[in-house]
Amino acid sequence: MKKSTAAVLGFASAALFLAARKGNLRAAKKALGNSRKILGKSRHSGSGARRIAEESAQRYMMYFIMPAWMVVGALDWLWHRQTKIETTSGVQESLTHQLMMMEAGVPVFASLFLEANAGLFTLLTAGVVLHQLTVMWDVNYTVSRRKIPAREQHTHTFMETIPFDIWAVLACLHPDQFRAMLGLGPEKPDFTLRLKKPPLPIRNIALIMGATTLFVAVPHLEEFWRCWRARQRGLSGVDTPECARELFAS
Repeated sequence: MKKSTAAVLGFASAALFLAARKGNLRAAKKALGNSRKILGKSRHSGSGARRIAEESAQRYMMYFIMPAWMVVGALDWLWHRQTKIETTSGVQESLTHQLMMMEAGVPVFASLFLEANAGLFTLLTAGVVLHQLTVMWDVNYTVSRRKIPAREQHTHTFMETIPFDIWAVLACLHPDQFRAMLGLGPEKPDFTLRLKKPPLPIRNIALIMGATTLFVAVPHLEEFWRCWRARQRGLSGVDTPECARELFAS
């Protein structure tokens, strides 16, 4: 029995006992009714807290993570265009950007559409690790082929943190299942990936898909197309700065 339930029952018993001793039946009934209300609220407090956590996570994803992902993704595409990715690092870097877009997209969409449990946290953890490894691989390849200006480096800072931001905030909102994933705490881990109930409204889903297509998918595909055309024309690497080759030569 939970401590809160035991306390309510104890309070009810004491109230009933005192009322009965005084012969006040009406007071006894009132005390019993109040204790039932308190006990009912106690039983539903867990589901209420979970609902609040789900709503908070949804607002965070919709009104912070999604706009941030769109803005930094569009800016990163612009910096690549200004530094002539198609005639420097070319197709390989652009393909790496496609990979990182998918790695960041998995935590974003999983957090929007899946129930927060140990299974989701396992998926997010893998996404954080894979995304960071790919970022390191991408920079290691690019520095000797294309200039990476300060504005692009700062944009990368925001992009790199998005999967971790999702992981960290959801862990704070759903600590029991996060701890359960690690084998800690009293709650059993639930590794089943399930859609949220209730799901996101159709209007929100349409807005998410439209914005993702316009600000994330289309710019990355356009970049790859430019790089592919330059490669077909034999232009890959022609604008690579000599200082970059010398400075970062392995």
